[in-house]
Amino acid sequence: MYKMPFADFDPARFMADFRIPAFDAEGAMALHRKNVEAMTAAGQTAFEGAGAFMRRQGELAREAVEASAANMNLFFGDASFEDKAERGAAFARGAWDSAVAGTGELADMSAKTGREVFGLIDKRVREAMDETAAMVVPPAKPAEKAAPAKS
Repeated sequence: MYKMPFADFDPARFMADFRIPAFDAEGAMALHRKNVEAMTAAGQTAFEGAGAFMRRQGELAREAVEASAANMNLFFGDASFEDKAERGAAFARGAWDSAVAGTGELADMSAKTGREVFGLIDKRVREAMDETAAMVVPPAKPAEKAAPAKS
């Protein structure tokens, strides 16, 4: 007689050994909330850093304009051509030195902000990895069949 393949297949017995880790929905929501808080903090830090950068850039520009205006009298005074040339060269060197120093200061500010923002994100990613690993609850082993009691 022909026996159908898989006729005595028991899906319940088959699935008993197939375990799926439990999903912690509350933990996932807490993790997401912390991620949003970290991104908000990183955005705030970047915004504040950009604001400080722009304020300092404006201050440097104002200082350069004021120095240029103050030194315009070099060209309209009664000094000799040689004196004007010497003062002009000294002013140009000072302006260059100020520009280089200001650019370095702005670069340092930008790098500092970038490090702070990256540090916040890096910290959160590392925490999220640990939290994600902790959320996966190991599945319970299937109950062993109790041996029949001997009387």
